Amino acid sequence: MNSNGWKVVDASLVVLAGRNPDFRVVVRGGFAGGNRVVRQRIESDYLPLASLNGILKFEQVPNVQIHRLQLRVP
Repeated sequence: MNSNGWKVVDASLVVLAGRNPDFRVVVRGGFAGGNRVVRQRIESDYLPLASLNGILKFEQVPNVQIHRLQLRVP
């Protein structure tokens, strides 16, 4: 997805959270060490508005292997 697509996703998450105060986006991964860069990139490059508004929640999963960054809806 290009940067304009991520801007739309970011803005949409903020709107959803505005309508539902309990709405959160949970990002699961191993954010210690080198994977901390992934977290910083999500917060600053992909979803900065959601991050600033406290919508993003990061959940550390031990021994995870991140093969690629992808947006998934369970």
